[in-house]
Amino acid sequence: MKERGRVIETAGNVAKVEIFRKDECSRCKVCGFGSRDRIVAVAANTIGAKEHDEVELELEGSQVVRAAAIVYLIPLAFLLVGLYLGTVLSSFIDRRDMAPLASAVLGFGLLGLSYVGIAVYSKRPAISKYRVSVIGILGTNEHQRSEDVDIRDKL
Repeated sequence: MKERGRVIETAGNVAKVEIFRKDECSRCKVCGFGSRDRIVAVAANTIGAKEHDEVELELEGSQVVRAAAIVYLIPLAFLLVGLYLGTVLSSFIDRRDMAPLASAVLGFGLLGLSYVGIAVYSKRPAISKYRVSVIGILGTNEHQRSEDVDIRDKL
């Protein structure tokens, strides 16, 4: 998956890149980008892009699928397992009348646990394989840089 954006900040080999919504995004709504005009992505900057450079970003298609599976399918699986375990538990203790409550508590409890697990996993170094990378510099927006300097001079 390739996108274009503008670097708004750099720190070492990391860049914050502002990505503007394309027309296709307004119709898709899968990632929530369709409801916003822009998003800011943290990207690996191994090619040395500077602030205000227009860049091309890339994330491998297989990584997009894996990231989507982590964010959407794992919580769904935990919810379904919790719902099932709730009915099994209520049958085991011979309280079938409590099955809906036990299913709801275990289902949402495991759903919350999956989100905690994903949050912990996202702090590990292994998550860097899901980070978008700057693969090319398309141009430098000198006009934008001069406007920034003019605004700073007025302050």
